Amino acid sequence: MKQSLINLIFFSDRRKELLFLLREGPRDIDAIKELLNVDAGTIQPHIKKMKDAHLLVEEKKVYSLSEIGKVIVENLAPFLNTIEVFEVNEDYWKTHDLTSVPDFLLDRIDELGHCELLEPDVEHMLETPKAFIENIASSNEILTFVSYFHPEAPSLYADLAEKGTKITLCMAENVILRLFSSFPEEAERLSISENSKIFVCQKPAPIPSIVVTDRFLSLKLFENGGKLRDQILISTEKKALDWGRDLFWHCMEVVEPVEGKTFFQLLAKRQPVCNRHSVNVD
Repeated sequence: MKQSLINLIFFSDRRKELLFLLREGPRDIDAIKELLNVDAGTIQPHIKKMKDAHLLVEEKKVYSLSEIGKVIVENLAPFLNTIEVFEVNEDYWKTHDLTSVPDFLLDRIDELGHCELLEPDVEHMLETPKAFIENIASSNEILTFVSYFHPEAPSLYADLAEKGTKITLCMAENVILRLFSSFPEEAERLSISENSKIFVCQKPAPIPSIVVTDRFLSLKLFENGGKLRDQILISTEKKALDWGRDLFWHCMEVVEPVEGKTFFQLLAKRQPVCNRHSVNVD
């Protein structure tokens, strides 16, 4: 019986479409034909098969999911969504390390929805993708965890903080050092801004970067073997933003970030290079 139900559902896109349509509510045959763009001769055999399998019930010529059908569809949706997430960017997922993503989020990876893979060509290797810039520039709140340095990031985040964007920024120790030694002006603008909170991660970072705002999610993962390529997964779906926030705060908990000002004061004693710049850490 289990095998026949699997065959019945998975061997027909039309039957899957019908199940998900009726998940939204009962429909008569005319509504089914219109919404699925089919004629009666096409859809009636599928309806009969699913009625015989007790997935659908009919009452006064209106079709709805049976109790069994409801349970199956509710469990089927995340499974199919998970497959779609991996299929859309199949090569990316095959070549990247997922062990840094906690199990409770891997179980919910279907929430990423449709992700766009951004990969710059040779002529734009050092440029931030336009889609990323446009989304982050129009965001009201930004959560960023990053373990590598990008030369465009200091001015971008400093400008956003001064514009009034609320920013929580956690950086690996090497990124903090680079920021304050090579971009002291931007570092000071960030450190004194009332809109930005800066943290430092002194343990090995679990992922290269994650940026979550009220508009989009941006995610980078290490390749299998630990290498990092300039590929960014972006999603704007609401569930993806919730998923991304959970991953961000998980990263913050795991690496035990230290608040920025405290770290900078300790850093100034250990790193003479930072003392040569007039950086306000108070």
